[in-house]
Amino acid sequence: MVQLLVDAARPLFASRGPAAVSLREVARAAGVNYGLIHQYVGTKDDLLKLVFQRSSDAYAQQFSAAASTEDAIAILMRPKSSEYVRMLARSILEGRDPAAILGRSPAMDELSRRIVQSEGDAGDDVESRIQVAALTSAALGWGLFGSFVRGITGLEDQSDEDLTLAVYALVRRGVFLTTDEADPS
Repeated sequence: MVQLLVDAARPLFASRGPAAVSLREVARAAGVNYGLIHQYVGTKDDLLKLVFQRSSDAYAQQFSAAASTEDAIAILMRPKSSEYVRMLARSILEGRDPAAILGRSPAMDELSRRIVQSEGDAGDDVESRIQVAALTSAALGWGLFGSFVRGITGLEDQSDEDLTLAVYALVRRGVFLTTDEADPS
C-alpha cells in the first residue's frame, strides 16, 4: 500500500510540485481510497518525506551494488530520470526546508563510504562527504539546467550524450584533484 502511494506521488510531485498536488489526486493515481493515505502514511508532508526517503534508499542500494566506486559515481552523475531533481527543485522553490524533507541522505552516506573505502587508509570521511556534495551539486544542476546551459553556451551541435559525458568527466577530475594539483602556487 505505502509503495503504491509513493509510486503515485513521485511523478505528480515532480510535474507540479507538492503544493499543487492534493492527497486525493495521489489516492486516485494509486487506485486506493483517499482515507488509506492518512491511515498508512499521514499528511502530505509525511508522504513527501517518504517519497524522498524511498528515493534515497533506492540510490543507496544502487551505489552499494555498483561494481566500483567509479560506477557508483556514474549512477549519481547519470540518473535514469529527472523526476527526483524536479521534485526536489519544486519542493525547495515552494519554501520547504531541505533538511526537513530528507535529513541526512542514506544515498550520500553510502557514496561517501564507497569513496573512503576506495581510498584505503588514506580515506577521510569529511573529505569524501565534501566530494559527494560537489558531485551531487553538479549532478543536480546539470540535471535541471543542462539543456539551458547547452543552449546559452552554443553547444547545441554536441549530442546530449557526448556533452553530458564531457561535463561529468570534467566535474569528476575537479572533485578528485590531489592537494598538490589543487594548489596553484
